Amino acid sequence: MNTHQGTEATHITDIIQVMNSGIDFYQKAQEKVEDPAIGALFQRMIDARKVSVERLQPYAINEKGEREDGSSFAVEARRAYTALLTSFSSHNDSTYVKELEEVEDKTLEEIKAAMDKPQPADCEAALAKTLLTMQSCHTEMSRMQKH
Repeated sequence: MNTHQGTEATHITDIIQVMNSGIDFYQKAQEKVEDPAIGALFQRMIDARKVSVERLQPYAINEKGEREDGSSFAVEARRAYTALLTSFSSHNDSTYVKELEEVEDKTLEEIKAAMDKPQPADCEAALAKTLLTMQSCHTEMSRMQKH
């Protein structure tokens, strides 16, 4: 991690956009799955993202001058979400879990990309907490995939 006082936060709006997109897609997937345990898992993923978005929002405001409420996202994440969206009608619960676990990978990549850039110390701390939260989500999704 790089600690740079006086440095502007960067790449935070990208993370928030990826997370907002994840919230949208988990909500859509939640409507399609039949297994209540998977539905509950998806709700935990939604809740974790909402908490993380609010944690990062002050840095997005500093970066962009306003709250980041958008859900456009990086090309890699867009590809993963688009593949998932088109598969909603033709897949079973385990396929959603597998594809959403790949989406978790993309989210982690975005957070790590931001952590590789010079960030203010408080922003770094928020990113580190967010990384731990999203790693936990990834682990839980991986475990569910093995069932």
